[in-house]
Order: sequence, then C-alpha cells, then structure tokens
Amino acid sequence: MMRRNLLRKLSGLLLMALMLVPGLLHAQPLDHSPSAQKFRKKIDSLFSHRCAKGARAGVKIVSLTSNQTLFEKNARQLFVPASNMKMVTTAAALRKLGPDFRFPTKVYGTGPTVNNTLKGDMFLKGFGDPFLVTERMWLLVNEIKNLPLNKIEGDLILDGSYFGGGPRVASWKGYDGPEAYLAPLSALSFNFNTIAVHVGPGKRSGDRPVVVIDPATAYTRLENSAVTKNKGKRGRLIVNRHHQGGQDVVTVSGSLPRNVGRKTYYLNITHPLKYTGAVFKKMLGQAGVEVKGTVKVGTVPEGALEMHEHKSLPFSDILQGLNKYSNNFIAEQIVRTLSAREYGAPGTTEKGVQLVQTYLMSLGFSKNAFSIADGSGLSRQNRLSPEQLIAVLKDVHSDWSVFPEFVSAMAIMGLDGTVEDRMARVDGAQKIRTKTGTLNHVSSLSGYFQSKDGEAFAFSILMNGLKCSNGRAHRLQNAILAEALKFSRKQENSSEKNTRNSR
Repeated sequence: MMRRNLLRKLSGLLLMALMLVPGLLHAQPLDHSPSAQKFRKKIDSLFSHRCAKGARAGVKIVSLTSNQTLFEKNARQLFVPASNMKMVTTAAALRKLGPDFRFPTKVYGTGPTVNNTLKGDMFLKGFGDPFLVTERMWLLVNEIKNLPLNKIEGDLILDGSYFGGGPRVASWKGYDGPEAYLAPLSALSFNFNTIAVHVGPGKRSGDRPVVVIDPATAYTRLENSAVTKNKGKRGRLIVNRHHQGGQDVVTVSGSLPRNVGRKTYYLNITHPLKYTGAVFKKMLGQAGVEVKGTVKVGTVPEGALEMHEHKSLPFSDILQGLNKYSNNFIAEQIVRTLSAREYGAPGTTEKGVQLVQTYLMSLGFSKNAFSIADGSGLSRQNRLSPEQLIAVLKDVHSDWSVFPEFVSAMAIMGLDGTVEDRMARVDGAQKIRTKTGTLNHVSSLSGYFQSKDGEAFAFSILMNGLKCSNGRAHRLQNAILAEALKFSRKQENSSEKNTRNSR
C-alpha cells in the first residue's frame, strides 16, 4: 500500500513538473520518414514567399494517427489568433454544456389569465440564447398565442438581468462602430442584435433609392437623402446608424446608379432589450395577441407566474453559425452563459474567460503560457500558440461525445462558410475542415485535413505582422494545405516492402 501511494505521489509530481515546462506535454516527436522530410522542404520553400517576409508565422501539423509532427515552425511562440480563438471557446463550451444543451427564454405574467386575457404585465426573460432569430421568435409568439392568449392588458417588460458587464467586451477598445460584427451583448437578444438594410435604385434618375429596413419596428427610423443616378454613372452609397431620441436612426446617403442590383447592409443596434421588445410586440400583434401597454425594461418580480418556457435550437446547431461563419456575437453570448451557469447570474465575460482558461490549463498548459481576453478572438489581447491550438484539436478529436459536433461546425474548404471561395479548384479540398481568423495584419487558419492516403492530421497556421493583403496570406495558407492534401506514405511503404522481399 505504501509503495502504491508513493508511486501516485511521484506520478503527480512528474505531471506538475511537465506542466511547468511549456511544451513538454505536447512535444510530439518529429516524423523523420523520407516522405515527411520531402514535405518539410516543400513547405519551407513556400515561406520564401514575399508575403511571409517581415511577418511572424507559426505552424504546426501533427498526425492524429501516429502522433508525429509532420511540420512545425515557431510552434510554441505566442500569436494573436484572431477568430481561431473560437475553436477554444467551442471546445470548452461543448465540454461544459454538451451538444444537446438548449438556451431557455421564459415568459412570466403578473396577473391572472381570464378569458384568454392576461390581467397584468408580461415579462420576457432571456438566458443568453444567441440564436433567437426571426423564425425562432415567430415560434415563441405562436407558443404564447396557443396558451391560449389573445390580449395582454399590461406592459411588455424585457429582462436581461442574466448577463452583466455591459453590452461590449472591455478589451474591445476602439471597436464601437455600427458594423454587424460589433453587435452588443445581452441575455435577451434578437437576430444577433442586428438589422438588415436593403437598398435598391429608384425608377428614375434623381429619385430616392428604395430602402427597406428588416425588421421594421418603432425602434428604428430611416433618413434617406441618397439619390439614383443614370446608368453607367459611378455612385458611392453610405449606409450608417446612430442613436437619437430613444431610436436607432438609419441614414442612407450618397448615390447609386439606376442599373445596379439591390444591395443589403447589416448594422448592429444600440439597445438590445428595446429592440427585442419592439419586435416581440409587433409579432404578437401580427399573431392576433393584442398588447394594450408599452415596451419597458425591467426584472421579473418575485411572485410572477411562469407562463411558458421556450427552448432554443440544440447547441450543436448553434455552433454551425459560430464557426462556419465566424459569428462574434454567438461566441461572446456563449462565454457569458458559461459564466452564469458556473458562478451564478449575472454572467460576465471576465468570469466566462476564466472557464476557457481552465480548459486550456486542463490540457497541460500553465496559466501564464497564454492570454485570453474574450471568446471570439476580436480582442488583440488574446495570445495563443499553434501548439496550444493543436492540443485543443487533438483533445476534441479524442472524444467522440463532442467531436462529431465540433468538426461538423467547421467550414468546409471550397464549399461553405468563410472558406467557400478558397481552394475551390483543388482536388480533395473538401477534406479540409477549418476555422479562419482575420484582423488587420493578422491571418490564421487551423483545423483538420485528410491526406492522399486517408491519414488524418490536425494543423494550425498563425500569421501576425503581415505586410501583404489578407488575400495573399490566404494564398500562402492554401498552398501549404494543397501540399498537405498530396502528402503520401505509400511510395516509401512500397519501397520498404520491396526491400524486405529482396532479403
């Protein structure tokens, strides 16, 4: 018994020692086979590309079959990962929530329901659902209609108290524009807290363009000063948003030619609860549920009766929007939800990030070996290494309770998501499942691929300080993966077999 306890203590001390030395737990042996050496020479030659000059690049490619490193370059150095950060958030969340988790949205009432009429206020409380989009809101409204309910005599009150920390992530300094990817956060949100602005030319030169805001509610107001120009005339259209008098004002200015097609612009909104409330009230009216009161913001009082609980899509489906299309809003909603469920409401980014950090530490990395500031990768304070991202990819791949959902949420090269237009003419490109990452002077690409022989690999390419366009960086990454798809051991295996037979 004493010997067994001693062995356990020694094993624990050895593990702690390994964790204190960055990289030891993840130092896969280098593949010294002839085919691997030939592959490394090809990839090294690619890094003579002018796009790589003056930039910092880190790469690691590891076989998931042999656990050998096929190629590595600065693999333990830290880089700004951009949206490759979402892979870590996804892995941590799948571990905590599971693929079948559903975000609730609850409806409460403060009065009795008599003859299909609520004699009081209705409260709508959110619990972080990042995918309460138009179709799901219609489903919620229909569920309320079928309670049955035809009238609400009081107000509609929106409760976002499940989250704290304000509408934006603290580390997003300088990011405060109307762009959709900067949408504010809230425990109760609609359509990723964005609106669509459709703009088409007028019938004649000099006419105002035809502008449609979707959804059109009392929360938004349009100011259209743009003009339609004759065919062939160059135009410059500006679509913007500012907040004034309790409304978001969409401004359309400039000009557009009469022969151009309709264009769609996506903008974020300023106040998620007021926006969601305006949409909710309008949809209730369209469904035949009359609301006598107004839209307000508040918290569900004690004693309020829970009337209905709406369930979101399963988490595995929501991840498709997160990773295939790199949705920042979904990532940050997930981080705050993790925080609220682990530590209690209100959920904050700071506490949620701690859980993501804990996940990375569980893979053997010390807390000071990386830096995480958000869940989406928009913050430039994030720092990860290719080796750490490979560790995440390997960890998820080893667990089939989460791996199918993880990999199916990644973009398929040349087919969909953020890589729909990349490597479309390369044979076997769809054997690459990946996550992109893009910021100014930053480009990253990580994921899985299957080589010519059917061997599975995990890869991570992180590039910082780029002096070239992101398009050129993409071409360099594509060239690396094109070589990776062609990687084969069959020729050397055949040579070894012939050598054995000759003996």
